[in-house]
Amino acid sequence: MSKSDIIIENHLPRRVITGRGASLGLVQICLENNWQRAFVVSDQGVHTAGLTDRVCQPLQEASLWAGSFLEVPPEPPFNVVDAIGVQIQRCKADVVIALGGGSVIDAAKVAALCAYHKKPAIDFSGIGKAGGRGLPTVLIPTTAGTGSEATYVAILTDPESGNKVGVVDPSVLADIAIVDPALTDGLPISIAAAAGMDALVHALEAFIAKVCTPLARGLALQAAKKIGASLEGACSHSASNEERDGMAIGSHLAGMAFANSSCCAVHGLALPLGGRFKIPHGVITGCFVGEVMRHNSSACGDDFLLFSQALGWGGMKPDSFANKLDELASHLGLVDHLKKVPVGDEMVEVMAQDAVANRRLMDPNPSDVSVKDAARIYRKVLNL
Repeated sequence: MSKSDIIIENHLPRRVITGRGASLGLVQICLENNWQRAFVVSDQGVHTAGLTDRVCQPLQEASLWAGSFLEVPPEPPFNVVDAIGVQIQRCKADVVIALGGGSVIDAAKVAALCAYHKKPAIDFSGIGKAGGRGLPTVLIPTTAGTGSEATYVAILTDPESGNKVGVVDPSVLADIAIVDPALTDGLPISIAAAAGMDALVHALEAFIAKVCTPLARGLALQAAKKIGASLEGACSHSASNEERDGMAIGSHLAGMAFANSSCCAVHGLALPLGGRFKIPHGVITGCFVGEVMRHNSSACGDDFLLFSQALGWGGMKPDSFANKLDELASHLGLVDHLKKVPVGDEMVEVMAQDAVANRRLMDPNPSDVSVKDAARIYRKVLNL
């Protein structure tokens, strides 16, 4: 089969609304779509910051309110998502609104399936298991990093094994994604740094993946331009609206990029480690990306050159590019965060086997990763 004969599919949210204050139009959006009973999913951090009031009060005043679940934990387990789904059913909601970071959005995506199909979350784990769309969703990120509002992937935790499990199906794409950078204005620097570095990794892995589509490559480069110009500034006490806006749209573009390509070995290695040790996902991806790119260097020289140019770093050779990624992770405080988590060497081989077994993420990686390779990378980055 020649390249011209290859059939390519791209999957994007049905509608995307961006801009400062965009989330203030939520009532009108519900009315336009004849949604009359909205259920809001969020977490305590977002609620304490006062952001849920911006969403819930207008809905209540417009008599469009069904209920809420405001206690989504980091790395949400299946049973929590099941509980959300049950509440959505009981409230007879006709739309699910997620307001939060990746954990909140991922939980809401799958809970909307649970409520509609009346099945437990674990039934949807894997690739293409949704069985059709769930309840309509409006996904509103409050961080600039995961890009989950743009993707058809949700990552949940199996509480028995500690492993992270993907729900991967175009049926979980947002009906409406709202990217309102104003919701990130009060983000703590540590969260902004982890989320922002994760967005950079999303764009990079999407760009180099074996399965990358032409659309995804373009989105990844545009994401890199936004992120490269904004990341360090957005993670400082003097962050400007322009920098926060750049990260918000850069994260969204990176999400669309990897949704139409794939994440690769960085994420494959991150899932077993994050699932077992509850380390923020962006801390892991940010700390591991440099070493994984060294592993990929023989297959990605030209791509690293193009991507580093898009970031505004100048055209870099593989070693320099990997070093720069390490320096950025250190500068943003991610390396210091990782060092505080005690990970014993006895877990390395188990995590390496779990990582390599995740073929959804390892197969698209430009260079093969063996269990021995994975163990070496874990030990190098974790200083074991």
